[in-house]
Amino acid sequence: MLSQELKNRKLPPLKTRDEMKEIMQREVFGFLPEVPFSFSVSEPTVIEDRYDCGNVAFSYVDMTLKIGEGSHTFRIDRLMHVDGRKRPLVIVNNFHPMEKSHYFPREEMSEYDVDFLMFCYKDISSDDGDFSTGIAPLLLPEGQKTDDTCGKIGIWAWAAMRVLDYALTLPATDAENVIISGHSRLGKTALYTAMLDERFKFAFSNAAGCAGDSIAHGSTGKVKENINRHLRQRGENISDIVESFPYWFCKNYFKYTKENQSDIFDQHYLLAAIAPRYVIVGSCELDIWADPESQQLCCLAASEMWENAGFDGIADTEDYLKAGESLLDGRVGYFKIHSKHFFSRHSWKRCMEFIEKHKQ
Repeated sequence: MLSQELKNRKLPPLKTRDEMKEIMQREVFGFLPEVPFSFSVSEPTVIEDRYDCGNVAFSYVDMTLKIGEGSHTFRIDRLMHVDGRKRPLVIVNNFHPMEKSHYFPREEMSEYDVDFLMFCYKDISSDDGDFSTGIAPLLLPEGQKTDDTCGKIGIWAWAAMRVLDYALTLPATDAENVIISGHSRLGKTALYTAMLDERFKFAFSNAAGCAGDSIAHGSTGKVKENINRHLRQRGENISDIVESFPYWFCKNYFKYTKENQSDIFDQHYLLAAIAPRYVIVGSCELDIWADPESQQLCCLAASEMWENAGFDGIADTEDYLKAGESLLDGRVGYFKIHSKHFFSRHSWKRCMEFIEKHKQ
């Protein structure tokens, strides 16, 4: 069934990794600026040292990025084991600081054999069209000068790479098993970050949807039909997302709002350009706006890239998953939970299972 559905969607065929990477930058997210920078990090401040029976500490550092004549400082929260042994490390680009995040169950996550670094995306630059906040004016002093200059997603991705620079200075970081993660708009950011930076072995996007882990071909957007006083929705489309969040993307992306798809790419390029590394995509069954069916199809379409390189992509299935089911055996993982648009402990559990299964 799914193979036929992919044929019906008529997706553009995969290209080489370099070609897809260039297309996704030029047409969707924009190119990052090449700027010289340096960074410094404060000594950790411990907030709580009793997680996992005293084996894990919750602390934070302040990271200062110096770019040209300017600088910007932001906080990085740390949930790290205290024994100093090398472990996989997850960088979480989050909506909130760790101690205030309902998307990150600290105590439960401390019990996994993994360390975490987290930063709040708005500490990097505001989630709006103002390019004068945070590091935005340092990276883009002239704003989005050209049609292929990155938007805010690019700025958040650049910061995630700098957090990785810091992570690799820590003796306990297993550099062979570093993960970038994010939910919703930050899931899009996580995939884009991993596409650009091959130091990330894993990318985890949760409910990233349109312009993230859901293919655009076949999405319908808002349907003007009143059902229980709500618009019927099936898959946010390019027109919807650009109308609401134009500043996330480069301006070239705007030219696809009429057809709501492109003949030269779709989001399976974003996933496929991460190959042969690892990608796991999470869906929420009730999150129709992110279109779980198009998320699973995106994983299936991208899997050809891994298979052509001699690796397993998504585990073989011809049916859409039901809530509670997961496909974690291949280098492309996918799962679905019974949830609205949310980043829950159930999603984190699937990610931890995927890392444990595939870490070196």
